[in-house]
Amino acid sequence: MGALRFHSFAVMPLTPPLLVALRAVLDRLIPTDEFPGALAAGTDDYVVRALLGDSARELPLIIAGLARLDALALAHHSPASTFAALRPVQQDELLRSPEVAGDPFFHRLVDLAHEGFYADPGNGGNRDALSWQMLGYDPHGGADRPPTSAPATPSSR
Repeated sequence: MGALRFHSFAVMPLTPPLLVALRAVLDRLIPTDEFPGALAAGTDDYVVRALLGDSARELPLIIAGLARLDALALAHHSPASTFAALRPVQQDELLRSPEVAGDPFFHRLVDLAHEGFYADPGNGGNRDALSWQMLGYDPHGGADRPPTSAPATPSSR
């Protein structure tokens, strides 16, 4: 996989350390496995764009949550650690911890990650329709028929 692209924003709502933390969280929420993950699909671009637009009122929540993640990493791990500097297993443990898992910041970030990864590429995420390819979804074929796993609807008499 080539270098990750990141959109150049005229106004960046996150400081560089918070942007690094955001990208690390997104990478753990939707990691690369046999398919590209959140970062390859431009989910980070989508989240930043959302925080500049429709989700701007949630920017303080996201900023505070990302800063709290770095503070928790520092408190639970070496004195020089940030969330992004932790090993993936340590990041996962921290994200599952009660201090994070129950936080509204985390729930909103999970929602934004899903939106950015699975949404129509025209909305600024899902770069090159990577998640659709992973799912086998073809937006140009079969639009008039229900998915094969859809339950049959009872016929009306």
